[in-house]
Amino acid sequence: MGKKITVITLATLLVIGCPIFYSYADTKDLDEIKDQRKEIKTEQTQVKAQINEVLTEIDELCLKLESVNESIEENERLIEKTEENITETVEDIRVLQEEIEELEENIESRYEILEDRVVSYQRNGGSIGFLEVVLGSESFGDLITRIVSLNKIAESDVSLMDQLQADKDQVAENQQSAFDKLDNLNQMRTEQEETLELVTKQKQQLVQNTKALERKQNELNDIMDRLQAEDSKLASVEAQVKREIEIARQKAIEAKKREEERKAREKEKAKLVNSDKENESSLETKNAETLMMTSTAYTANCTGCRGITYTGINLKENPDAKVIAVDPSVIPLGSVVHVEGYGYAIAGDIGSAIKGNKIDVFVPTKKEAYQWGVRRVKVTIQ
Repeated sequence: MGKKITVITLATLLVIGCPIFYSYADTKDLDEIKDQRKEIKTEQTQVKAQINEVLTEIDELCLKLESVNESIEENERLIEKTEENITETVEDIRVLQEEIEELEENIESRYEILEDRVVSYQRNGGSIGFLEVVLGSESFGDLITRIVSLNKIAESDVSLMDQLQADKDQVAENQQSAFDKLDNLNQMRTEQEETLELVTKQKQQLVQNTKALERKQNELNDIMDRLQAEDSKLASVEAQVKREIEIARQKAIEAKKREEERKAREKEKAKLVNSDKENESSLETKNAETLMMTSTAYTANCTGCRGITYTGINLKENPDAKVIAVDPSVIPLGSVVHVEGYGYAIAGDIGSAIKGNKIDVFVPTKKEAYQWGVRRVKVTIQ
């Protein structure tokens, strides 16, 4: 922060005798404190704006994170459903494989029966079966019936073989379809897992970004707390300075009142004195008050100095003015005084460290202030 010259610091510097830092009015400290608090308020506004930006970014990331979580949940549901379909398809393939094996056994068994019949027929010259049918018939009608039955058996065997082969082909086709479906499901699961991995990485990045913003928010909150604490301290100092200024103002009012009362009394006395100049001069000499006081010096030619005294004298515009800072309870403001080694001057200023029998004489430059130093002087109030 900027300069921090408090009332206590100024008083300490005055006591150890550093004239270059002498203050000529508490209002200077108050102005500096107000400037510092103004700077803090500006910083607080900037930090608060940054905090709001961070909160906005966090809200946006939370919305994105919510969307990503929904995508993850949806992908997980799809993967789970795909796994179920894969399990069902694998089971279908197993059942179809069992059906194919059973049909192959039936076809094989049927082929063996037909093969035995063909062998038997060939062994009998191709007519034994027919003669057996004729000789075994009891009548012509029975013969016809046996011949028809024999043909039907042969046709039934061929038809059954054809049906078994068709069933086997259908089962094989269904099995191939199941394998194709399984390939599609595996590909779908791979794509879903890749999507899930991508979305999961996006979530991790969003979480990292959110944590980074939260850390930044905490840092900004710490800065805000520090600024608030500093402002609170300055507010306390400002209140103290205001109280001291008010006390000094009340003392000045009281001193002015006493001065007016004194002048009124002197006016009444003047009516009673002889018009003779010697008597009048003698009376003035008698009424003059002389004090031994500790004197330091100050200048308006310093950093941060406004150059305006408590009574409104512009020292920067009047560098040769003879003005001293006093304790109004000892020397009333506005009084004309004679300071030993300095000359006649106006009691036109006050200071936080100017209490009791202390005065602070104004000089144009820092060099003169150093040269004056701290000394004991005779001060005559006119």
